[in-house]
Amino acid sequence: MKQPRDWTDQQIKYYYEGIKHSDYPRLFWQKMQPFMEGARTLTDIGCGPGAFALEAAAAGFQVQAVDINGKNLRALAGQAEARGLANIELIHGDWLEVTVAESEVTVCAYSFGGNIGTRAGIEKLLATTRELAFLISPCEKVRTDFLSAELYQKMGIAPRTFSGDHREILQIFSELQQQVEFEIVAYDFGMPLASKDEIKSCAVYLSDKLELPDVQLVEAHIRDILTVKDGLYWLPNPKKSAFIIWQRSEKDE
Repeated sequence: MKQPRDWTDQQIKYYYEGIKHSDYPRLFWQKMQPFMEGARTLTDIGCGPGAFALEAAAAGFQVQAVDINGKNLRALAGQAEARGLANIELIHGDWLEVTVAESEVTVCAYSFGGNIGTRAGIEKLLATTRELAFLISPCEKVRTDFLSAELYQKMGIAPRTFSGDHREILQIFSELQQQVEFEIVAYDFGMPLASKDEIKSCAVYLSDKLELPDVQLVEAHIRDILTVKDGLYWLPNPKKSAFIIWQRSEKDE
C-alpha cells in the first residue's frame, strides 16, 4: 500500500485552527450525542491530528487514537498534553495490523482511502465495536476544497478523487448484511486567518495541499472568497459528507 504523505507543520497548524472555529467536528459530535448515552470508551480510527479524539477525551471518554502516520499522532499528543488530557492512548500502525481493545463507540472520518475502507477494514471495525460506529465519508467524487473547482479549471488540472466515498462504504455494509442509517450533512470546515498579512503564506499552504502550482492564482482566489466570521478573517470551505450510523443489533451479539 502506498504510504500516505506526511502533513506539513503548517497543514497541522491550520487544521487545529480550523477545528477550533469551524463546524467540524462540532456539528457531527453534536449529532452523535443522543446515541452515546452511558458510553465511556471510544476508538478513533484514522484519527489524523485528532479532531474527534480530542472531543471525546474532553468529554471524559477513554480514547484509542489509531493512525498510520506517526507525525499526526505526535501532534495529537502535543495537543492532548496542552489541554491536560491524559485519557488518549496513541496506536501507531496500519488498521489491519494494530491491536486495539474493544470499545463501545468507534469513529472513522475521512479515512477510508487505505485498508480501513476495505471489506476487511470494515469487518475489523465492527468486530472491535461493542455498541455503535459513526462513519463520515465524502459525498463528492473529487477534492475541491476551499471552493477551488474553478482554480483547477483555470490551471487545466484534474482535481484528485476521493477514495472510499460513501457509496463504496454503504456497499460494504450491504454485502456484510449490516443495516445502517445515514444522512447527508452540509458544513463548513474552513479556517481563520489572524490578519490579511497571512494570505501569502496561506496561498503557499493551499497550493501544496490542493496540488495547484500557480501560487499567485491561489492567492487571488483567497482574496476573492475571504470573509469574516466571529471577528476573524475566514476562509470558507463548504463540504457535504455522508454521516453513517451503525448500531449493533441483538442478532449480532
